[in-house]
Amino acid sequence: MKKLQRISDAEKQIMEYIWKAGRPVTTSEIMRNLPEDKAWKQNTVVTFLTRLMKKGILKATRIGKANYYEPCVTEQEYRNFVTKQFINDVHKGSVLGFITALCDNGDLTKEDIESILKRLKE
Repeated sequence: MKKLQRISDAEKQIMEYIWKAGRPVTTSEIMRNLPEDKAWKQNTVVTFLTRLMKKGILKATRIGKANYYEPCVTEQEYRNFVTKQFINDVHKGSVLGFITALCDNGDLTKEDIESILKRLKE
């Protein structure tokens, strides 16, 4: 597998639909299911799909006249990748630094802390 790369917000909107579909989808299906505020032309969507394939996030299979797109990585795998990149970029790779920032900002609830402790014990 290619090394993952970050995707743009527009590419992410397309991937969210593909991940949710859970099966290979065509360009026309993606076009029909774009958020209502997106009025992208087909060429724009195809450009995003091509970029996603180059980034190793998506693959296409030609069946008849249509390409069927399916993910090469799960949504969770991509989320894990982005989280790791964020911790590397912002906290110099320190998970403790990341958790400390969450604690210092008061973003963690008591339930969050209990869940984290339980997870760490596993």
